[in-house]
Amino acid sequence: MAIPLIASLVVMVAAAAVAADSPPAIRRLPPPGTPAADLAAKLKPPNRAAWDALPDRLAALRQRFATTPFADDADRADVGVLLKAVDFALDQGEWWQPADLDHGVWAVAEAEARLDALARGERPWRSARGVSVHGFRSTLDGSLQPYGLWIPEGLDLSRPVPLWIWLHGRGEKETDLHFLHQRAHKPPEFRPDDAIVLLPFGRYCNGWKGPGFVDVFEARDAVRRVHPFDPERTVLAGFSMGGAGAWQIGARRAGEFCGVHGGAGFVDTLRYTGVDPATLPWYEVRLWSTTDVPPVARNLLNLPAIAYSGEVDRQRAASEIMVETLAAEGRTLPHVIGAGMPHKYDEASKAEITAVLGRAVAAGRPRMPGEVHLAATTLANARVGWLEALGLGEHFRPARIDAARSGSDGGLAISATTTNVTALAIHDAGGVAAVRIDGRDLPVDHQPADRPLLVARDGLRPDGDWRIVAAGDLSARRKRPGLTGPIDDAFTTPFVVVPPEGPGLSPEVDAFARREFEHFRRRWRELFRGELPVLASAEVTSDVLREKNLVLFGDPVSNPLIARALPELPIGWTRDGLSIAGRTHPAASHVPVLVQPNPLAAPTAESPGRYVVLNSGFTFRDEADASNAWQNPKLPDWAVVDATAPAEARHPGRVVDAGFCDEAWRIGSGGQTR
Repeated sequence: MAIPLIASLVVMVAAAAVAADSPPAIRRLPPPGTPAADLAAKLKPPNRAAWDALPDRLAALRQRFATTPFADDADRADVGVLLKAVDFALDQGEWWQPADLDHGVWAVAEAEARLDALARGERPWRSARGVSVHGFRSTLDGSLQPYGLWIPEGLDLSRPVPLWIWLHGRGEKETDLHFLHQRAHKPPEFRPDDAIVLLPFGRYCNGWKGPGFVDVFEARDAVRRVHPFDPERTVLAGFSMGGAGAWQIGARRAGEFCGVHGGAGFVDTLRYTGVDPATLPWYEVRLWSTTDVPPVARNLLNLPAIAYSGEVDRQRAASEIMVETLAAEGRTLPHVIGAGMPHKYDEASKAEITAVLGRAVAAGRPRMPGEVHLAATTLANARVGWLEALGLGEHFRPARIDAARSGSDGGLAISATTTNVTALAIHDAGGVAAVRIDGRDLPVDHQPADRPLLVARDGLRPDGDWRIVAAGDLSARRKRPGLTGPIDDAFTTPFVVVPPEGPGLSPEVDAFARREFEHFRRRWRELFRGELPVLASAEVTSDVLREKNLVLFGDPVSNPLIARALPELPIGWTRDGLSIAGRTHPAASHVPVLVQPNPLAAPTAESPGRYVVLNSGFTFRDEADASNAWQNPKLPDWAVVDATAPAEARHPGRVVDAGFCDEAWRIGSGGQTR
């Protein structure tokens, strides 16, 4: 029955009002599964019998695994990653269809077969041609993470060969077990006959950001320990979510690849989501610069790149934005369009893309390019080739260096122009005799080939004069590579978590700290597929402080390590109040959430130091899982949260103040610049 127009409008307005007052629907990752017993009832008798026998086989396999004397951690990971995958699927109910149960049976059988082979001194999966699956131990949290390989028949692995890295698309049900099964049975989208293809897991379904970004390089390094490949002939490619990842990682780590290809996906949060920035906190919008591609797309001038879109694909805009962005940088980006294609490739387009990337592999990545273009928004991943940014005028703002080398050994000259850069390193600088930066000539004395040439503005001020400096001149407390912020950056290098150990300043603060610690533990397991590395404060040794970021939950009363670090942090926190950024908040009801250089971990020649994080895990919450484009940092370097308020859709509670630290890690009005 037709509804009159006025009545229809009333219903729509009322529905909108209800929706505005209701919490947003959460799209869980992984999605809720179906009880295994219900699915098992649908299995055919042989498969049902194999599933019913799984618990006993798994128990025996765990015992056997625990007592096997593995020759190295690679062997242990190649078996253990299968067990971990089954354990996670069982613990978290990651079963959605009857065939998923068969995947569990397959993984147990494969692990048994690998232990049998190792007992004979064999590793057939290492030399397998076609598809194979493997594991490595992540440095972030010690977890076992999977990856797949494609090795074509006839490829000579006695010499370094090219490597293609292929990033998968969104797969909400492709958790460890199901990823491994797919990668063990399904060839990749692109199958060059002269290269290994690496298929990283990316820590599951997070848009290849944060730990997912790190996973690509950890998986690559795991391959390097088993098969020789040529780092100067390494290609990065992906489609859909993987296309987004290829553009983001390829642009931010352009010096690691000889070619990049992205198909579909997303590259610009604003244009992909269509959100009105005025509806979001100002700092969240500014943090898009840490994951969006256009601010750093200029890095792609350093290597060949090619885009793909299906002609009728709704995600075609990503490639068009990349074409538009690189055109503004003076580069024509090839954009292959599959005639009549939706969200997939056609064979003709794949052949064209393969040819372009094949030429990039044949040329290789130049060891010493004459020109280098560097774009960054932080000092994380701010190196391309022989050029690296070491200081910015302001983080989370666009920064650029365009540099060229001329002359010959013994008489090399470097010329560069910069924007928003206060310090830089020229690597492979042996023979450099002169440097010209932003029009200022800097004569160079003898420059050892084994040390970078360091150039900085006086006082690291954006308006200071450029000069050649020694490493000690850059040792002041400041943002630097490895210590850049925001909070989420602390989870891209090894870390440990220390929960509160007793009552603190108030029941409200205690409840907040425990809730957020448990939320972090759950989210890390579900989304980043590892167990949170948790230590008691007494277990945090000097080695831990030197090697890992310290994530502390609680307050100065409930967590001894917060009490130890607090005197060197730019906040005041006692029973009388929480003082931060010139304001004082009631200590019984407010909590600082922040990242700072860890004052308990002094910098060394080998390390710039480590982070300390208070009361936070990674800052995008469950709501962001609805789209990988939303899985971006939601809090800046620091925030104050009302602990008495319930967790919000984007934040752990009501954020009453927040901002960025300045380049010296100070919190103040300068750090809150919008």
